[in-house]
Amino acid sequence: MLAALALALSLSAQPAASPDAATAAPEVRQRVKALLGAIDRPIPPEAWRALGPGAEGALAEVAASDDFPSRRALALEGVAAFGGARAEALHRRLASDTSTPAPVRRAAIRGLAILLPPSGAAEALRPLLSGDRDPSVRRAAAEALSEAAPASSCADIRAQARREGARGDAMFRRALAACAR
Repeated sequence: MLAALALALSLSAQPAASPDAATAAPEVRQRVKALLGAIDRPIPPEAWRALGPGAEGALAEVAASDDFPSRRALALEGVAAFGGARAEALHRRLASDTSTPAPVRRAAIRGLAILLPPSGAAEALRPLLSGDRDPSVRRAAAEALSEAAPASSCADIRAQARREGARGDAMFRRALAACAR
C-alpha cells in the first residue's frame, strides 16, 4: 500500500507536458500498448490524455522507433493529443525525414496541422506539398493544409495539383474539395 502511494505521488510530481518515456509507470506503458493495439478504431484525444503522466514519453518512444508503421502513426496521434513543443518537434522531424515510412510521415503531417496555428502549419507543410518526392506525402500535406490553413494555402494546393498533371485532380480531390467550400 505504501509503495503504491509512493508511486502515485512520484507520478503526480512529474510534469505532464514533457515526461520521459523512462519514467512511465509499468501500468501506463501497458495501457499505451493496449491502445496502440487498437488499430481498428479511432482513439479520441481525451483517451490519450487520460493515460496520464508518462504516456506522452512512452508514445513518443514508439513513434520514433522501428516498430510497425501503423503503431508508430497511431502513437503520433497520441503524442499530438498532448500538444506542446516536444510533440511539435517530433512531428516536424518525422514529417520531413524521407527515410521514415510514408504512413508515419503522413501521420506526422496530420499532427502538425493539429499542433500548429494556421500560419505555422502553412510554413511547415508547404515544402512537403511542393517538394516531397512521395506523392502520398504531397497529398497528405495538401489535405492537412486545406483544413488547417485554407486561406493561405488553397492557391498553393491548386498550383501543385496543376503541376502534378493529369493525376493532380484525382490525387488532391479531397484537398481541392475542401478549398472549394
